[in-house]
Amino acid sequence: YVKEISNLYDSGYKLIICPGFKFETAMFKAQTKYPDAKLVIIDGNAHPADSYDSQNGPNTIGILFAEQEAGFTAGLAAALQLKEGRFGFIGGMEIPAVQKFNWGWQQGIMYANENLGTKIELHPEDFIYQGTFSDIAAGQQIAASMFDRGVTCIHAAAGGVGVGVINETKARRQVGKDVWVVGVDVNQYNEGLLPDGKSIILTSAMKYMDRASFDMIKEALGGDFKGGRTLLMTAKENAVGIPPENPNLDADVQKQVNDIYQQIKSGSIIVADKQGDNLFR
Repeated sequence: YVKEISNLYDSGYKLIICPGFKFETAMFKAQTKYPDAKLVIIDGNAHPADSYDSQNGPNTIGILFAEQEAGFTAGLAAALQLKEGRFGFIGGMEIPAVQKFNWGWQQGIMYANENLGTKIELHPEDFIYQGTFSDIAAGQQIAASMFDRGVTCIHAAAGGVGVGVINETKARRQVGKDVWVVGVDVNQYNEGLLPDGKSIILTSAMKYMDRASFDMIKEALGGDFKGGRTLLMTAKENAVGIPPENPNLDADVQKQVNDIYQQIKSGSIIVADKQGDNLFR
């Protein structure tokens, strides 16, 4: 990662944006090596290999997201659309960003059950961290086990493992099973397309990384780039949520979700970013 950052710098790029926590230690090295570069890390902060304490230098900005608010919105939407059934979650590595999607997902479903008349079942065995972001076969296997237990909708926050979840869901839909996936990070609708043109992606719990990147570019161009800090992007900045258009959600569901999303934005609904007593792992 340091080598690739160096290649960009040597090619004349002085604003470099890197996505993901795996860039954290590389950013820590690069910020000292290239003090005149503007560095941005999405989903992380610069830190040395022997510490997880944020050490963003004067030329580095870390951007974090309120994943729990995205998960809540997606859980709410899925519950309202399907109304009943058994929901699950498959995560990749058990890191804070993935955990927050899980906890938000559960809170959104429970909010719908408690306030909006839905009857979604949640069982501890249907909430699993696979441990990697790369094992496609494991994702497919775990999804198959969940569907065999009667799960009808899985929120996959798992990178390549999630590809396996999508593959298994496509296979089941093509033999007539009514099963769904809720995507993560970006709008995964097109990744779930079947030969008939329909998608198995019900909606996606999104982080609008494009908006965050745009804001950083704007600051750099305007001379307002101030490093040494971490930004938390939330519903207040319209930085998390579900896609603006969700072909598999009814219009009335979309409206209900939008109305409740405004309550998250205003702070009248607070989504916990930690595991509560009533939440699974």
